[in-house]
Amino acid sequence: MVEFIIKIKRKIVSHIPLRLVLLRECYCYYKLLSKHNASVAADKNIKKMQFTLLRENHVIEKGMSLEHPRIGFGKKKILALLGRLRKYLSLYGEQDKDFLLYPLSTIKEYILFTKKTGVKIPEIEESFRSLLNDAAIDYDQLNLTAGVRYVEKGEIWALCNSTFSSIVNSRHSIRYFTKELPAKEIIERALQIAQRTPSACNRQAWHTYVFNKEDAHKLFYKQGGCNGFEEAIHCAILVTADMNGFLSYEPFQLYVDGGMYAMNLINAFHSLGLGTIPLSCGFYHDKLSGIKKEFDIPEHRIPIVIIGIGILPDTFKIAESTRKSIDKTNNFYGIWH
Repeated sequence: MVEFIIKIKRKIVSHIPLRLVLLRECYCYYKLLSKHNASVAADKNIKKMQFTLLRENHVIEKGMSLEHPRIGFGKKKILALLGRLRKYLSLYGEQDKDFLLYPLSTIKEYILFTKKTGVKIPEIEESFRSLLNDAAIDYDQLNLTAGVRYVEKGEIWALCNSTFSSIVNSRHSIRYFTKELPAKEIIERALQIAQRTPSACNRQAWHTYVFNKEDAHKLFYKQGGCNGFEEAIHCAILVTADMNGFLSYEPFQLYVDGGMYAMNLINAFHSLGLGTIPLSCGFYHDKLSGIKKEFDIPEHRIPIVIIGIGILPDTFKIAESTRKSIDKTNNFYGIWH
């Protein structure tokens, strides 16, 4: 009996250091979140404000790219965006006024898009003109890639399996497809291609769940990020990563490996001529748990992203988005010639 108690005590004591390490990591990450998360005092930090404005701007781009946008959609969101852009001008206009050019280009396209439908939006137009005047920005300066563009399937197919550069530059997020389901053989081929994704120590700790029709629509509704076009996508893949595959000092590696796999899978589908749209799984624990419970997914498999896939229509709309210049997203160290 004494030996049994000693063994139990040793086992408990041996686990204490590891538990303390995990608690320390949780606390350190909590400190980073409480300081740097974009929900915390977003407008008091230029980078946080820019990131959140880009997010709000994309809501408008997304709305215009739907197959059948609601007539007059987005008026409240546009006015709210214009209000925040004005606040940005007052706070950070002297520091980086050029940032305004992209969201204002999107609003310009929204105004043109909406007026074509016969909807009058004088309040938005007045607020838009007023902001341009206060920012000393000419209307003709708003020529950045923004709004929507019509694309033909043949244009995509001509580029999607040529060079790597053509694959990357011809891929777009598609928000509606034909009603025909992709062949299972094509899905399996894309999964085989993505299986070549590099992973930490070759652990390959990803796992996918493939849904179609009602189950896919149910997943989209649960995700909640594709309001208005859930039933225009008839096939979905939920990419997860397995917590069991990673050690105490690499708690975030599953997101790295899972994200790399998801991007390879998206490019694989595109190279095979299918359309895709990635949908975020960056949610609170309760929402992710609800998704896992609905589809009987073990708790140790963490959702990384949902990929909607489908067969491209002959002609379709895509959201046009300006990409940042690499001098804003990269640092070079050392001497380069």
